[in-house]
This record gives sequence, structure tokens and C-alpha cells, in this order.
Amino acid sequence: MNGEPIEKDGLNDVYKELCDCVGFENMLKIYKRMKGCQITFPRRLFSGGYVKEQVSKKYNGHNVKQLAREYEYSEKWIRQMLKDGKNKN
Repeated sequence: MNGEPIEKDGLNDVYKELCDCVGFENMLKIYKRMKGCQITFPRRLFSGGYVKEQVSKKYNGHNVKQLAREYEYSEKWIRQMLKDGKNKN
């Protein structure tokens, strides 16, 4: 990093993987901004609150399975969330 070119083979494995995913320049940006941090990526992309809001909007009475697949939650969770939403209203 002192002006010498960086060789991918010299990178730690996590940075090699990031480089493969987002490219070398973006990997360097992530490194410079996040170095020293422990990062855990949640299993689910969307927050529970957001999913509840979207499911409430998109539910048509017959699409629980499709919504469960779309947001990566179980059908049981989707049904419970819809039931809880009805009880609040």
C-alpha cells in the first residue's frame, strides 16, 4: 500500500473473496472504510418490519406461499404476521 502494486495472491482470503465479488477497487474501498471491524451479515436481506409492511400490502388472500418465498420466511411466519396485523386493527 506504499505505492507498490497489490497482488491479489497476497491478500487475506476474505479480501480475495470480496475482490471476486465486487472488484478490486471496491474491495479496497471496503477495506479502507471497514478494516478492523467484525462484520456479520444477517441471514435475511430485509428487516422484519419491512417484510411485515410489504406482506400486508401484497397479500391478496391466496399468495402466502409466494410471499414466503419472496421474502425467505416460512409460510407459518407469514400467516402469523398477517393474523397479528388483523388483531391490531
